[in-house]
Amino acid sequence: MTLTGHRATSLGAAAIAYSIAHAYHGLPWLAAALAIPGATAPDWLEIAWFKKGIRHSLIPHRTWTHWLLLWGALFSWALQSLQQDLWASAWLGFAVGALLHLVMDLPNPSGIRFLHPYRQRVTLNWWRGDQMVWPMVWFSWLAGALSLHWVGLINLQPPLQLQAWLFQVWDLSLQRLRS
Repeated sequence: MTLTGHRATSLGAAAIAYSIAHAYHGLPWLAAALAIPGATAPDWLEIAWFKKGIRHSLIPHRTWTHWLLLWGALFSWALQSLQQDLWASAWLGFAVGALLHLVMDLPNPSGIRFLHPYRQRVTLNWWRGDQMVWPMVWFSWLAGALSLHWVGLINLQPPLQLQAWLFQVWDLSLQRLRS
């Protein structure tokens, strides 16, 4: 995924982190705030620079920083520590952002590291990183909205009048298909 895509998905990550911290009695605003830089962290943590048009980095690309077990362990520790450690909310948000980054990189041919930071990558190989960016962004935003709904912070249920109208349209459509 592109940098713009990862930045846009950070809003979904922030909503997810906020929901988790809220549900587990952490500091939701801190988790949401740190999910935003966390969504691009797997790339900038490599500490990259360009010399004569060639990319160099302190940490090789898509190794340690794109290792699912590392971010999963940080998330697990932070979730377990939410009520004891003030900074756990920050680490939880950062990990949620990074995990969403990995989810967005998984469909690309480059993939992510799963069991070991230097061994074979796992990929779904559905499309290149610059393709399908905005559908993936919309997916992350929908996931964020659903997480806020599940913890009761927003209501995604349409008004009853709209529900009734949608059911009428559905019934009419089915009747026309049958006839």
